[in-house]
Amino acid sequence: MFARLPARWKFVILSLMAAALTGMIVYRYAPAYTGLTLLFFYIIPSNSFIPFPHEPAIIYYGKIFGPMVTTLTAAIPTVIACIIDYAVLTPVFSRTRLSRLKTTRIFQKTVSYFHKAPFLTNFMAALSPVPFYPVRVLSVASEYPLWKYIGSVMLGRIPRYYFLALFGAVLNIPNWIILLFFVSLILFPVYRRIGRKHRQDDLLGSDEIILEEIMNPDDGEEETDAATEKIRH
Repeated sequence: MFARLPARWKFVILSLMAAALTGMIVYRYAPAYTGLTLLFFYIIPSNSFIPFPHEPAIIYYGKIFGPMVTTLTAAIPTVIACIIDYAVLTPVFSRTRLSRLKTTRIFQKTVSYFHKAPFLTNFMAALSPVPFYPVRVLSVASEYPLWKYIGSVMLGRIPRYYFLALFGAVLNIPNWIILLFFVSLILFPVYRRIGRKHRQDDLLGSDEIILEEIMNPDDGEEETDAATEKIRH
């Protein structure tokens, strides 16, 4: 069964198995560094579709292990997250009803702007605190090459990780402040979604529609038409 998996999923699975094995060895022989294993596995969902913010984790572990070690630990799982993005979203945009989104006028117009500087767009989105979901969706939907996507994201994320970890190391921020920062980053998207109910969704909300399609691929045509209409307007 494993041999039939696409190469992207094989890489993800083998990487996770290697990380888990490394984590067990670290736990057995160097327990003081077990936190780095936790950071490794946390970075993957926090850079994919699970809305866990990576900033508080990087600041916290930067305070404990220093900026360089923290950055290097977070780099590899970021690559894994990028591959998961493509492994999950590519079939979603090619084999499900969401392929209709590609025919909408606003989607095509947005992709045309994205293609003017895709590498720079990914880099700036990965480096800055702006929401990364729209750029992730555009990269996959527009069939931007995976290796370029990984390169642009890593070029933005690595200095971001380093300065966040350095920020935590230099200022030695109390843990309760980091926890408060984490909670605020979790609650802000919730507040934004509540506010969005009072106005029409735009393309920046397309990640929610994609998640719904992934979780409920067999929903009726009526719901799909409604989702497509939201994107169109």
